[in-house]
Amino acid sequence: MKEKLKKEYLRRVRLVLGIELSAKNKIQPIGSLAVSVFGHSFGIINWHQEELQNLDRKTRKLLTIHGQHHQKADVDRLYVPRKQGGRGLMQLEAAHAVEITKLVEYVDRRKTH
Repeated sequence: MKEKLKKEYLRRVRLVLGIELSAKNKIQPIGSLAVSVFGHSFGIINWHQEELQNLDRKTRKLLTIHGQHHQKADVDRLYVPRKQGGRGLMQLEAAHAVEITKLVEYVDRRKTH
């Protein structure tokens, strides 16, 4: 299942990058379309940090190939929100942490009721 999710994520990233849009309008759909592939799997499938880091690395490589990110540019700036001067790309590790935290909070709330 992990392999299917990885392939679908990378397929969606390539699809978005292949469309002629501005840089802002390419980063936003990557966050909404591609990262959402993992949304429901984070609480079910055991994802290792290395796997998520490798997928982030592949995403950055695809951005570089499609001319959306220079290979020597600051990587951290990609993940900083646009309002703070970054590019606003959603990091898979951060999305994983948020989803797991939400899941734990939900389970805790359900236990108390």
